[in-house]
Amino acid sequence: MDGKKNGFGIQKWKDGSKYKGNYVRDQAKGWGIFYHADGDIYKGQFAKDKTDGYGEFIHENGAVYYGYWLDDIQFGIGYEIWYDSSTYYGNYKNGQKDGIGTYLWQDKAMYQGEWKENIIQGYGIYNFINGRVYKGEWKDNKMHGYGEFTWVEGKKYYGFYKSDKKDGFGIYYWPGDKFLIAFWKEGKQDGIGKYIKGNKINYGKWKDGQKEKVFSNEDQFFNSLDQRDEKYSIYFQWDIKRLKQFLEID
Repeated sequence: MDGKKNGFGIQKWKDGSKYKGNYVRDQAKGWGIFYHADGDIYKGQFAKDKTDGYGEFIHENGAVYYGYWLDDIQFGIGYEIWYDSSTYYGNYKNGQKDGIGTYLWQDKAMYQGEWKENIIQGYGIYNFINGRVYKGEWKDNKMHGYGEFTWVEGKKYYGFYKSDKKDGFGIYYWPGDKFLIAFWKEGKQDGIGKYIKGNKINYGKWKDGQKEKVFSNEDQFFNSLDQRDEKYSIYFQWDIKRLKQFLEID
C-alpha cells in the first residue's frame, strides 16, 4: 500500500465541511457528497478533488442546480431552480449562462434564446406576462437590432430597436388595415413616414415624435428621400397585400 486514500472514505475539516465518497490516490474521484460549511451540498461526480461531470448542487437558500461541471465550475447543460421558483434550462460556460437557454421567471415571463456570460445577448424570444411577444436580436439584456413585436390585440411592429426602444426603420400595423412605414429614434417617430388606412394614404416627416411636414403627393414624398431612406424605399412602395404577407397577417 502507498499510504494514500483509495476507495470509499470520509473526510472532515475544522470549518465544518465534510466529504463522503470515493478516493483515488488521496483525491476525490468518482461519486461523492461534499457538505459545505455554509450549508450548501454537492452530490455528484468528482475528479482531482473537484466537481467534474454530472452533479446536483443544493444551496442553503433553497436554490438547486442539476447539471454538468468542470473543475468546480458549472460547464455544459444544466437546470437551475431558484428559491422564488424561477428556472433556467440550458448551456453553462465558466459558471455562467452562456449559449442557448430558457429562463422562466416567477411571474411566468419567459425568454428562450442566446446568452453570453449571464446576459441575454444574440437572438431570442421573450414572452411577456401580458401576452406580448418579442422575437429578435438582443444586447445587454435589451431589445437591440432587428425584431418583431406582437400584441395580444393584434398590433405588430417589425423593425429595429436600440436599448429597448424603436430606433431606425420599422413597419407598424394596427387591426383594420392600418399601417405606418416610418423611422424612429429613441422610441419616437423621427424621419419620413407613410401612413395607410384602407384606401387612404398620407405622407409626412416627423422630428422627435412631432409631425413637421406633410407631403401633398407620392412624387413629392419619394423626391425627399435621402441616402438612408433610399435603402428602405422598396417598403414604401408596397401595397396592403404585400405588407400583410411581410407581417404574416391573415
